[in-house]
Amino acid sequence: MPTLSTVIIGGGPGGLGPLVWAAQQGLLPSWLDRGVAVVERQAHLGGTLGKFGIYSDSLGGSYLECLDWPDLPDALRRLRDDPVTHEMATYRDSFPPLILVDLFMRRIGSALASMFNGRSSLYLSTEARAVRYCEDGSVAVDVARDDGNSLTLSAQSAVVALGGRQHWPQMALAPELPLKLNRPRHVMPSDRLLTTDGLKQANMLIAGAGNRRILILGGSHSAYAVAGALLELPAAANLAPGQIVILQRREPRIFYPDHNAAREDRYEVDIGDICPRTQRVNRMGGLRGYGREMWRRITARPGILSEPRVVRRPLLNLSTAELQVEIRTAALVVPCFGYRSATLPILDKDGTAFRLNAEIGGVAVGDDCRLLTVDGRSLPNLFGIGLGTGYKLPAGMGGEPNFDGQANSLWLYQNDIGAVIYRAIDGLTGDLATKPSPDLVGDRHRFQGAGVAVLAGPDARL
Repeated sequence: MPTLSTVIIGGGPGGLGPLVWAAQQGLLPSWLDRGVAVVERQAHLGGTLGKFGIYSDSLGGSYLECLDWPDLPDALRRLRDDPVTHEMATYRDSFPPLILVDLFMRRIGSALASMFNGRSSLYLSTEARAVRYCEDGSVAVDVARDDGNSLTLSAQSAVVALGGRQHWPQMALAPELPLKLNRPRHVMPSDRLLTTDGLKQANMLIAGAGNRRILILGGSHSAYAVAGALLELPAAANLAPGQIVILQRREPRIFYPDHNAAREDRYEVDIGDICPRTQRVNRMGGLRGYGREMWRRITARPGILSEPRVVRRPLLNLSTAELQVEIRTAALVVPCFGYRSATLPILDKDGTAFRLNAEIGGVAVGDDCRLLTVDGRSLPNLFGIGLGTGYKLPAGMGGEPNFDGQANSLWLYQNDIGAVIYRAIDGLTGDLATKPSPDLVGDRHRFQGAGVAVLAGPDARL
């Protein structure tokens, strides 16, 4: 099998991001001609957002932007007339259900798949087992298909886009208080609870709660999304004031379109909360959509009906003994502590595994999107993208100075971050694109796509 340009490990929103960026610029056909393989565990491209029984926290318009570019290939241009696209357009200025977002992303995946030629290949229902460096610096990706067959794909580079994994079982809320607790039935992490089946189970637990509390651990976007989802359940109608408790280490940041809007909502703004490019408040790090409105209801912001069933308490104010009692006696405990990047073994040319920074909960990639080892080295020709990678936005991509979190954004995957990876891969080939890459997109697109949404999990930003 000839050496490919790139193997993309994971065909969800992150893995498809660089392909979408290249398609928007008219560069995808030449990249496919150099050889691209996509390895995906599911039987389709586009991800698995449909398993979540909630709404997106990005406006529908931010999903549709990828179809607005003038140089789109025909396969993507035709999606403008697809019934799913038309349905998504009805949510252009509101928040679509994730089951619809899932259908739309699958349409994007199918359109990209139709462009693959004899030089490029899709490996669906296939799992990547390891990446190995070869003597010449290229990589070999060992994969196993669901029919039991295995093969090795050789390429100049690889992109790891396996999504995120929640790490709450390894966390401790306090000394001698691990969260694992042998995984009792009443402890449900946010990525489980927010699925359709998880919400059904949560409704049963709340129905039998009596006066016991429902604990939400953490102050991330998913914590407030969980609170909102629980309140929509039929059993929540009988909850008493303060029966849902959000235990958080610090106050969340809240998005506002400008400083005046924040002032009108009685929200205090630091100068470092304002994005210099757009003047938006907490543009990258702030709660948006349903999570934001849940926070506004809990904190009784002006002009909104307050929500007395949910209260917030500082986690650090509780002793270890008090936390133990709270967790043991709660009717439902929902850890909401974010994600780490999922990984696979990366071996050097001698077969020794690198110890990746992502494996210990650190930032998975550098500012060039190359995978990092625990000692801070960048691995050549290996890139990471997607939920939990911990990509830190350089100043040129905008964002508020106070933002120190992860850039988990589908829009960024399809734009700025996708561009970083494509250009790095393109430079490895020595075969520069036939036309110069355009400048990064302007502020209009930057704002519209900088929302927050559940992306393979409830802490992702879209």
